[in-house]
Amino acid sequence: MALRPVLSHVVAGIPYIIHPQVMGSLKSVLDPNDLVPAVVVAGVGSKDVVREVDRRLSVFAKVDDVFQRSFENTLILMPGSEDDTGSKHLPSGPYFLHGSNIRQAWRLYPDELDAFIFAVIPEDVKTPQRYQILQALSEDGIWRGVAVPSRLYARPTPEQPFAGTRLAIKDIYKLAGVKSTMSSRAYTELYGPDEESADYVRKLVSLGAVIVGKTKMTSFASSEEPTDQYIDFHCTFNPRGDRYQSPSGSSSGAAAALAGYSWLDFSLGSDSAGSIRAPASCNGLFSLRPSYNSTSMKGVAVNPHAFDVVGHFSRTLEDLNLIVSSSLDLPRQWTKYPSRILYPTDFFPHGNAKHQAMVEELVSVLEKFLGTKRIEFNIADRWNRCPPAEALGKPERSAFWSLCRDYNKMFEPYHEDYRKKFGKEPYEGVITSFRWGIGRSVSEEQYQNHTHALHVFREWFDKNVMTSDSESLSDAIMPMPYGSANPKYRDVPNEEPSTSHTIGEKFISPVLHMPQLVLPFAQMPYQFRISGRVEHRPIVSTLVGAKGSDLMLISLAKAAFESVSWPTSIATGRYMFPLGNNTRNVAEEIANAPDQGFLRHKRE
Repeated sequence: MALRPVLSHVVAGIPYIIHPQVMGSLKSVLDPNDLVPAVVVAGVGSKDVVREVDRRLSVFAKVDDVFQRSFENTLILMPGSEDDTGSKHLPSGPYFLHGSNIRQAWRLYPDELDAFIFAVIPEDVKTPQRYQILQALSEDGIWRGVAVPSRLYARPTPEQPFAGTRLAIKDIYKLAGVKSTMSSRAYTELYGPDEESADYVRKLVSLGAVIVGKTKMTSFASSEEPTDQYIDFHCTFNPRGDRYQSPSGSSSGAAAALAGYSWLDFSLGSDSAGSIRAPASCNGLFSLRPSYNSTSMKGVAVNPHAFDVVGHFSRTLEDLNLIVSSSLDLPRQWTKYPSRILYPTDFFPHGNAKHQAMVEELVSVLEKFLGTKRIEFNIADRWNRCPPAEALGKPERSAFWSLCRDYNKMFEPYHEDYRKKFGKEPYEGVITSFRWGIGRSVSEEQYQNHTHALHVFREWFDKNVMTSDSESLSDAIMPMPYGSANPKYRDVPNEEPSTSHTIGEKFISPVLHMPQLVLPFAQMPYQFRISGRVEHRPIVSTLVGAKGSDLMLISLAKAAFESVSWPTSIATGRYMFPLGNNTRNVAEEIANAPDQGFLRHKRE
């Protein structure tokens, strides 16, 4: 389908775009140039029409952010029963009459966090297979506009649980009709629009999700930090606290958008070595790095095959459970929760005493809920005491070096294509260049040894530490840290790139193919160095379980949080949830607190 022009219109001060697809027509012959806001009320009965229409309009105003009272000046009534509107009628909701044609109204929101690389609309709203870029700006011309359809156009069903749900996807996922930029100017100029969407994106669309745009990420999904490592495209802004904290990477735009915009329902990222978990911790969101190989990764532009998985951000544990249970291939049945809590002293306690006090409170909640006490152990020490006979030594280098090798191999065709077309080498950011350089240095023999070492470590962990269980899906859970309590200002120069250990917070769950659930549960106060105002930084902890225990972990976290009345939903904007007066959510002023180490970002 050829690209069609998109008209815009302002109704009572709110900007809209008019989707170019004709959804229906009136028999009356109207001026073809007229644009008239109107509201369709479908399924109107024959008795007491006025009262019924007034009731329905009141409901529309409460549940839909696209509808507004100004659309009521023109009513289009469709008779019938309210229950049969799905197939027999145009769905109720706000529309525009363009001449005699009825077209959908999509509300424009400004992307003030600069989280989107571009916004999109489907070419066909009934069967969304291809997309076109939406070229729209905010009224002041500063921000990119993102358009969302009325929530009244679709109702969730068992077959389409995400009907009408607004979803932003990381630019790593191919989307038919538009480009994948990889946040690289060179990549963008080299390749044209994608012809097919990623398998997982198609799956979510088939379940009813509405893709509203592709979000920014680090170049080639590396671990860049703002601002000196973001070169080709500017880094998105973290909505939490003072708005000048790093959103982290690589799924930074997807996380910031969901943490900042209440009009967005879900966002989709990916994770190889922290690309979901890091931005979830910095932007304060529930998220899941799911079990390895729980869905197809075809059409994901960056995919180190041994590590990469899809990843979900959510503002509620209930929503996270919904998208994971509906779209991933995972076990769904268990009869009890795990009986052990493994507390790895490789990572605990935190150096920051206030941060550690918050973690202690979380672990205590889990202990009380499960009726058990933590078991302190050290992964590295246990390995040293009883390494498997087939081990070729410590697996410390195996994860990072094999990841870099896969990463480089994946983009060798890109480098070749670029050299062939432009006769020069493409620009590489410092992190990407560092990782590709390591990848080129890894021989085939070394790569096989690294792969073998990871397999041995995975098998050893399953036998000696944590394993699947038929009743609970995992015989234990393991709390793991992620992120720091220290502010990370986006204008502070970053360190040189470095390597990561296999037994580290980035690689434990990827290497073990296990799910890792990020749980924002606290807010750490700090004094913003510019304004002097006290702000709050999200604090998270994570839970790791055996492969396939994803849904059990979400259920356990929700039940444990509810048992002590902790929030299972997160707000957008400056705070995750209202301030209180307790260890994990301090509200008092701290400008003169004696421990100033957590008040400013400090490079160790």
